[in-house]
Amino acid sequence: MKLLILASFILMGVFRFAILFVPFRRLAQVMGRKSGSTPEDVGREQMSQAAKVGWVVERMSWLTPWESKCLVRALTAQLLLRMVRVPTTLYLGVAKDEANQLIAHAWLRCGRLIVTGGDESPNFRPVAQFASLSGRD
Repeated sequence: MKLLILASFILMGVFRFAILFVPFRRLAQVMGRKSGSTPEDVGREQMSQAAKVGWVVERMSWLTPWESKCLVRALTAQLLLRMVRVPTTLYLGVAKDEANQLIAHAWLRCGRLIVTGGDESPNFRPVAQFASLSGRD
């Protein structure tokens, strides 16, 4: 568990830096297969790993000295799960706020579980999705 906590903290810093300084087209290459999707039926062990990673990433995001918003959390959880060969789909979505301005959100799904960003995801329309099937994607 300590290694997972440390890895999530470090990866959140790496992905925050990447979001600020790396062009999106390059960052998208890390996200997996564009327009792909992963199965909704996954094994019990994979669901357990996804739930654990999601819990750690969500909690650690509040402790980073930098902003660790939805895309940072989704990318972090996606990579941690990819390393243990758990399939995930990362979604990018949009919605309009009260001022009719577009707002964006990212969330990560494993099977039927929303790993990160789940509270807000029903309010957003997916505009892109990226499938990560294994450690080799």
